[in-house]
Amino acid sequence: MHIAHYFCSRLATIVFVALALVTQSATAQTNDAWPTKPVRFVVPYVAGGASDITVRSVAQLLTTSLGQTMMVENKAGGGGNIGTDFVAKAAPDGYTFLMAYAGPIAINPHLYKNIAFNAQKDFAPVSLMADAPLILAVHPSVPANNLAELIAYLKANPDQVFFGSSGTGGADHLAGELFRLQAGVRINHIPFKGGAQAVVDLVAGRTQMEFLTIPGGLSHIRAGRLKAIALASSKRFPLFPDVPTMTEAGMKDFEIHNWYGISAPAGTPAPIVQRLSRAIHEAIQDPNLRTRFQEIGLVPMANTPEEFAAFIQRDSEKWKKIIQDSGVTAE
Repeated sequence: MHIAHYFCSRLATIVFVALALVTQSATAQTNDAWPTKPVRFVVPYVAGGASDITVRSVAQLLTTSLGQTMMVENKAGGGGNIGTDFVAKAAPDGYTFLMAYAGPIAINPHLYKNIAFNAQKDFAPVSLMADAPLILAVHPSVPANNLAELIAYLKANPDQVFFGSSGTGGADHLAGELFRLQAGVRINHIPFKGGAQAVVDLVAGRTQMEFLTIPGGLSHIRAGRLKAIALASSKRFPLFPDVPTMTEAGMKDFEIHNWYGISAPAGTPAPIVQRLSRAIHEAIQDPNLRTRFQEIGLVPMANTPEEFAAFIQRDSEKWKKIIQDSGVTAE
């Protein structure tokens, strides 16, 4: 009886190990074969913006390199929270990814009291794709041509100047709040439903200043409809070689990253995450893509999943402090 029990136990162990090996082999084969059907990238904002342009440009190259159609789907609303939550709850099978953006991932968790997803736990970062430097621009009616003159004008006219943004809690809004705090000025925030409308009102003079993405303000600055004052980045941008950074202009450590990347739902197999990260890195090296990005004011960049995760953590801590110091809340 003991012998029978021994052999039954051994047989069960052998069967268990065999099944485990078969499962591991099937999983490995599935990951190695990925993708075997179209892949979806969800953009949590309306079509046509810099984030949309970025992911569509990269997706076009990935379609070729990975051999499957890369579809881009816009799910706007809730400051980016709706589309982001959709991906957080999607199956982690390697066929749904998020166009990860500073707003929902690094800003909103500190801004909204009740948010349906956990930005740190519900996603597996894949790679950055681009950075969109913010540029402080003013309407031509503002009698200032540099940062010192602008601050002097604002101090001489408290509460008389309005700055626009794409909405409460956006990177452009918080850049304005950080500027208000560091410069010690009194300016009024006007939130709009999207960056495009904010730019329209700035060009029309209904607002007087704004921290714009370069893609959003490039044509207006070139045409003289807006005046570029300074860049909220660590170095000057090739399209505006004569425009200083905020730090160069006298405002220490003033850097705002409006970045675009790709994240997967947590639990997505690591080999798939790694393969997509490598494919994005290859796409970002494409000369035509780099030229297109730079021409519209985007800085092409890519990194590993580990590097992207660390980047998000640092950015999140920075935004947390800005939000706490400014007292901004989502309404």
